[in-house]
Amino acid sequence: MIIDMNARIEMVRFFAAGTIVNATDFSIYYFLFHFLPYSLSKGISFICAGIAGYLLCKHWTFRNHQPSYAEAVRYVFINFLALGMNVLTNQSILNLWPRAVFTALIIATSVTGLFTFVCFKWWVFRLPLNELN
Repeated sequence: MIIDMNARIEMVRFFAAGTIVNATDFSIYYFLFHFLPYSLSKGISFICAGIAGYLLCKHWTFRNHQPSYAEAVRYVFINFLALGMNVLTNQSILNLWPRAVFTALIIATSVTGLFTFVCFKWWVFRLPLNELN
């Protein structure tokens, strides 16, 4: 399968954005759990990371600057599907290999990352046909 240069650049940006999003999630959670209950801290950090992810993917990774409410709804929908996929993949691997926690994390994250990249690129942040070069 041949991937054009633009898609390769988007993949690299997507990976970098994911790193930033995870760092945002972890750092906000780490700060907040000293003052708030764990679940509330995690909920706030997850929402902040989701907002950062949306803005990074929209404006930097996929360079789509058109305002769109429907796009935001699609983004949230795909992230909920990805969450379910991530948890199920992780649990399935741990059911097969109970001590493979790190391996399960890496595989679940990789599967989810590929899924979200494809969905974001070709559905969530796609430009209308009249906007394509």
